[in-house]
This record gives sequence, C-alpha cells and structure tokens, in this order.
Amino acid sequence: MVFSAPKLRRLAIISTFVVLSGTSYGLPNEPVAPGILKYIAPAHVDGREGSPCVVKSDIPPIPRDQQYTIQRIPADVFRLDTRTGQELAPFEDRGVANNRVNIVTVGDGYLSTQQATYNTHVTNAINRLFSYEPFRTYQNYFQVFRVNVISTVQGVSNDPTQGIVRNTPLGMNFWCSGIERLLCVDVSACYQYAANAPQPYDQILAVANSTKYGGAGYTTNEVGTYAGGNSSAALVAIHELGHSFGNLADEYDYGGNSTYVGSEPVEPNSSKLASAAMAAQQKKWYQWLNVNTAGFDGPVSTYEGSSYSQFGVYRPSPDSMMRVLGPSFNLPSAESIIQSIYQVVKPIDGPPSPSTATVLNPTSTAGITLMTTVNNPLSVQWLLNGTPIPGATATSFNVASINLRKGSSTLGVRVVDNTFMVKNALFRASKMTQTLTWQMPVAPCLSDFDGDRAVDDADFVTFAQMYNVLLCSVISQQQECTADLNNDGFVDDADFTIFAAAYSTLACP
Repeated sequence: MVFSAPKLRRLAIISTFVVLSGTSYGLPNEPVAPGILKYIAPAHVDGREGSPCVVKSDIPPIPRDQQYTIQRIPADVFRLDTRTGQELAPFEDRGVANNRVNIVTVGDGYLSTQQATYNTHVTNAINRLFSYEPFRTYQNYFQVFRVNVISTVQGVSNDPTQGIVRNTPLGMNFWCSGIERLLCVDVSACYQYAANAPQPYDQILAVANSTKYGGAGYTTNEVGTYAGGNSSAALVAIHELGHSFGNLADEYDYGGNSTYVGSEPVEPNSSKLASAAMAAQQKKWYQWLNVNTAGFDGPVSTYEGSSYSQFGVYRPSPDSMMRVLGPSFNLPSAESIIQSIYQVVKPIDGPPSPSTATVLNPTSTAGITLMTTVNNPLSVQWLLNGTPIPGATATSFNVASINLRKGSSTLGVRVVDNTFMVKNALFRASKMTQTLTWQMPVAPCLSDFDGDRAVDDADFVTFAQMYNVLLCSVISQQQECTADLNNDGFVDDADFTIFAAAYSTLACP
C-alpha cells in the first residue's frame, strides 16, 4: 500500500551546515558473462580500482533520532515484504525508532512511465538479498521501504559513455573519481527522499535506471548504489550493502599497489596478519580459523590478496561475495553484518507485558515478544532474584508456578541470540543479550512448604514427615531439609515452635 507523498514542511534549521567526504568503494570487475562470476583482468584508465570517491554532502550522516530535521522532498513510498519484495500494508508512526533495520530504496532516472520498471529492479534485489546468509536468517529483523522518485529525464550521467550529463533528482553518475564502474550519488538528495519513509532509515539503496555495470558503497553515509537494469544488479546491491552496512572491505587484489603498504585495515575481513600471527595475537578472525561451514565461503584461513593488493594483506576465504559477485559471504563477514544488525535491533521486540514498572505479586504473569529468526530461535531464561528458574524458557511466565516460601525481590527474563555465526563473546553479551527485570517483593514464609501462600494442614503433614527424621544429614543430598526452619541441622522442637506460630496465623505475610 502506498504512503501518500507528505506535504513539504519547514523543519528544524541546522545552524551550521557540515560538508563531509563520504568514502565509497568500488566493485570487482564485471563478470565475463551472466553466470560467470570470476573477475577479469582490469583495464584502468584514470585512477585505481578502489580509489575513494569523495562525495560532497550538504548534511552529515544523520542518526535516527535526528532524521526529523531533514527537509524531505515529497515522494510516494511503499513497504515491501522481505520474503517476496511485494507491497504490504503501511506502517505508521513516522520518526519512531522502531526495532527493525530499515532499508529504504530510492530510484534515479526513472520517468513517471517507468516506475513499474523501477519496482521490478528493487524487488529483484530484495529477493536476492534475503536469500544470502546472514540476511536470510535475520530477514525478520529488517523492513524495506521503496520510495518512488520521479525523474523528468531517463537514465543517469556518463551512461553509456563519459561526458553525457543528465539532470536527475539524485544526480547519479558513472565514472566517479575516474573509475568507469564507480556509480556515485548525491548523498544529501538520498537523505531527503529516503526521509519520506514512515520509519527512520538505517540503509539507503540508490538505484540507477541503467543497464551499465556499476555500484558504490558509502561506509560512512549508510548508502549503497547499483544499476537496476544490469544483469548483475542484485549481486552488486548485496556487495555494496556489505560495504555500507557490514563495514566490509573489498577482498579482491587488483587496482592498488602490488604489495600492500598501508596500516592494518580497519575492516574486519582484511588483515596484514597471516594465520599463525593472527592466532598468536588473537586478532581479527582468529576464532574462525580452520572453520568450514556449509552455506559460507570457506574454509576460513588467511588467503593472500585483498584490499586491492596481491601481496602483504590477507582475506578470510578463497572467493566470497566481497571478492567476486555470486558466492556466499564468509563467516567473519557474516559476523560483522550481524553485529551491524544488533547495533539497531534488540532481541526482545517491543515492551513486555506488563511493563517493568509494574510491581509483580505471587499470582502475576509476565510475558515478552521475541524477534523471530529463521532456524535460529533465541534462548529465553526466566530468573528469580537473578538465578535461573529450571525449565522456565517460554516467552511467558506465571509466578504462581514456583514456590516463593523463601521470598523474592525480583523476577527477570534473559534473552540471548546464540547463533553460531558470532564468535565475539563480548559483543554477544552486550548487544545480543537483553535482560528485563520486574520488582517482585514477596516476604519469606518458610513454613509454607507447598508455596500456596498459606500455612495449613498440607504444610503440617510435610513438617511431621520431616520431624520424624530429625537429623537433616540423613536426608538425600538431592532433597532440601525444608523443615529445618532455624537452620541448625535438625528438625526438632525449636522448629516446631516456629512452625506452630505460623500455622496459627494461617496466611503468609
């Protein structure tokens, strides 16, 4: 369903305009033919493959909670199904920082009569994206919005040859920084059109109305570009999201110096360290070394050639999506993508029932809603005073199901994503684990052996059975000496005196 184009409104004025340099990354060489995914030898004209494309932006990258300041350029927007790419009913609440990674697509060079073509180009890319791990497993963590930008001219600049200029809404152009296939975009315009989406954008995919091979990934601006009509368009979009969303390096080894001369790459999938040094220093993807898992490019090791150089720098796998178009991501790259997801999404989806501000009692029921993954259910554990309650692993918990004779102060629930695709224990603990806690002050009632909050005849029977034993040490270690109410190791007259006093009042405090 369509969101009607909003009225252009005056927004908060940013007193100081910031001009940024957005770094973009190029692509592997174009496949020889559709379906043939190995790269061919480069033929450079001006500059090096992988050289930065400096994009002048009127505004800096804008956090979710500040996107309301963007002066939107009105356009219709649709929400898409991450499984099929088809249009869905709208989602309300403009500006709410919802618990999803929001991908917004914007088109450039598509006439009003070509919007169906644009829609198809987007659907093809989205369908392909969510067939790749880890996007497939986490597809429910995403929302996709398609913004239909109307252009008065068809196509983009420098297509099919350099020197052709077209005045399009997003200013997309090939030959960026002298590299034919580097497809740049006006980042500011991307922000202004993407802001039409009813949710804050986390990633923007700019789609050029072109059959020419090209794309770019802006790692500091959360923007990726691709040519929608090219036979490799969907794969280019995935590769560029690897840059802009996963913060990944290119793993191909041409376009730069023959031998790498830079500092240690900041990206998680490129390193100057060979496997022995990496393992010894416990850096980069050392925890993944020698892992070979179906569905991911591998086995993981250190393969020389990455970051545009043949020697002196290494990649994690032979031929992943960040080296050539088509293969799977390798596991270190998949982990980085998942970490980017969890920078936005929390494991518990929305507020619990009841709110954690509610004080619970022995008859309360609490519940949560989980984020849902594909074939990777999240782990749930309910806690009493911070200690796991055996068997309490469902999404709801009835307090009456446990014995509170010793009293309590809190009820909690801990949710963890234990996916095998993440090795970083610190990240798992800080971002992939979420704990909620309710206050539940319940006074101890030690004589209430059956936990029904009343000291009655049923509890007397239990006490009498224990009283006959007298010495707690003869009780099986698996059985608690519950009737030893003064903790002296015996069930004797002193304990009976305590029990009798509680038995007389019947109700627990």
